[in-house]
Amino acid sequence: AAAFVGAGIENVPARHAVEVLVQAPAVRVRDQVGRWGTVEDIDDQRCLLRMTPDSLDWPTMILGAVGADFEVIHPPELVSYIREWGDRFTRATASVDRN
Repeated sequence: AAAFVGAGIENVPARHAVEVLVQAPAVRVRDQVGRWGTVEDIDDQRCLLRMTPDSLDWPTMILGAVGADFEVIHPPELVSYIREWGDRFTRATASVDRN
């Protein structure tokens, strides 16, 4: 039984501790995040977004939907992840730019 539980725990996706400084009012970010994260007011135009997702897809989608500048505080792999998404979106529009 212990081996079965141990094997199951090893297959649970690792959670990421995400912290992002967003250049948008907290209320605007809260509307996008819903119950999936916490948003802390810094001032009228900035907030701190915290999430613990299993995948970096969700914070990446939320940050894109907010439509504001942001700075990734943690984790560093989120920066690489967002770059990969940006490169993919740029490639997807390359043929349109040539026409």
